Amino acid sequence: TSGDADGSLLEGVEEKIRVALQSAPSSAIQANQTIDIPVCYDAEFAPDLDEVSRHSGLEPREVIRAHCAATYRVSCVGFSPGFPYLSGLPPQLAMPRRATPRTRVPAGSVAIGGAQAGVYPHDSPGGWNLIGRTPLKLFDPLRTPPALLRVGDQVRFREIDRAEFDQCR
Repeated sequence: TSGDADGSLLEGVEEKIRVALQSAPSSAIQANQTIDIPVCYDAEFAPDLDEVSRHSGLEPREVIRAHCAATYRVSCVGFSPGFPYLSGLPPQLAMPRRATPRTRVPAGSVAIGGAQAGVYPHDSPGGWNLIGRTPLKLFDPLRTPPALLRVGDQVRFREIDRAEFDQCR
């Protein structure tokens, strides 16, 4: 029957995947990681925090607590090299992108766009709502691998103060 043919076809594909994974260099196969990202939410780094607060009905401190309490998953890396699209944003923090994008968003900016969070890996234009900044370098072409985050990784945000931010740079 056609069901049997489909089953045989799938078994063949599964076997090819198994063989490919077994022959891949061990450096190409890595377990997903949980990455702790320190974030400074000071007003200087969070120009849209008050707007996210108004939109969510939460006080700014509650926005920060909710943002840090969630565990995020890297769903995709793109837009620019190393930019992680993070699922797992608490629903009350979901917010439309800005009506007018900024021409320059500083590297390390932590942002909310729709129902996702993200971190800008380098200076670039962008339309997401900026709520903080990390001193971590998310993309470095001289590092192996160049992107800090990969699809499937888990991310936790941790609040830091300005002194710790400056110390980490």
